[in-house]
Amino acid sequence: MNDKYLMENVMFGSKVITDLYLHGVIESTNENVNGTFMKALNETLKMHYDLFKEMENNEFYSLSNVDESKIKQKKKSLECECTNCLEKEN
Repeated sequence: MNDKYLMENVMFGSKVITDLYLHGVIESTNENVNGTFMKALNETLKMHYDLFKEMENNEFYSLSNVDESKIKQKKKSLECECTNCLEKEN
């Protein structure tokens, strides 16, 4: 196993754990339990961000800017063209 593979798996795991902690925050009815989930969520989010930055620094995860014309093209492709929506625009 290489570093990239391990880091990708840790990142995936942190996403799953983050989702569980978020639901714990949302569903908790006790202030102490809510605070505990909130603290765990924030710590996990920080860990996830730090991991992402480390992957980016090691060129395991790269970001690139997208041309604005591609963004507009994608937005147009996702717009609803049903009669009701078209009538609301006018």
